Amino acid sequence: MQDMETLILQLKQQPAFQDSTVLALECTWDKLLHEIDDLLSQLDFTSFTYSVLTRGKINPSSDIQKQKWDDGADIVGSLPDSVIKSYYRDIAHHDPLWEVLPDITSPLLVSSVVGGQGAYADGFWQKHGVASRVYVPMKGKSDNYWFHYFSLFHKLPPLEFEAFFNKISEWLVPILSRYHSLLQVVCEREQNPYMKYELLSSTCQQVMKMTAQGMPVKRIADKLALTEEGITYHITRAKRVFGARNKTQLVAMLYEVGLL
Repeated sequence: MQDMETLILQLKQQPAFQDSTVLALECTWDKLLHEIDDLLSQLDFTSFTYSVLTRGKINPSSDIQKQKWDDGADIVGSLPDSVIKSYYRDIAHHDPLWEVLPDITSPLLVSSVVGGQGAYADGFWQKHGVASRVYVPMKGKSDNYWFHYFSLFHKLPPLEFEAFFNKISEWLVPILSRYHSLLQVVCEREQNPYMKYELLSSTCQQVMKMTAQGMPVKRIADKLALTEEGITYHITRAKRVFGARNKTQLVAMLYEVGLL
């Protein structure tokens, strides 16, 4: 990197993206991802990814979830598809990163993750020209952090990268948050796996909306012309799909993924 201090200063002096008014309808998914890649390239990041679903919070036993884990289908960005698929097929299960990533609330530098077979994962990334990684969580609809995150990949060694990222994070993270908000608005239905794969039927979604409003099973049954057993079936199925312990947790998770 040449004169990084000057470059960062120049980027900061550009129109304040996070403060500008941007119409979501003027944006496209590809346009936003291209802009993010262009910004990060100026900072010598080799690539980035944006995830629409962090693993570990939704029932991992469903066939769709297993397939998504195997091929990284919920990942977009500038990292080549072949690398993404190889990582999730061969490496992710052994990466200690996944023991902590679902619960982070601030940027996580992978150099701070210890234990497990971390060296195995590091070797994979080094093979692809990546010396350092940082994962930046993005808030979901209920202000939880598990639904989206950015992965940023750099060629600087860990100690140098930590100093570099600390220097830019106060400015960069708000910009990524702004892009995250636009990505959610522009292509939520296309990219949201729960909507895209229609994991819950329209009837089940109706049942859950009424449940979220506090309506008892009998009243829901009367309004939808179904039996009480039928309403209970839909609620039980939704709990099974999402791995929820009870209706309260289920409703919270449905809000989080945009189904309510």
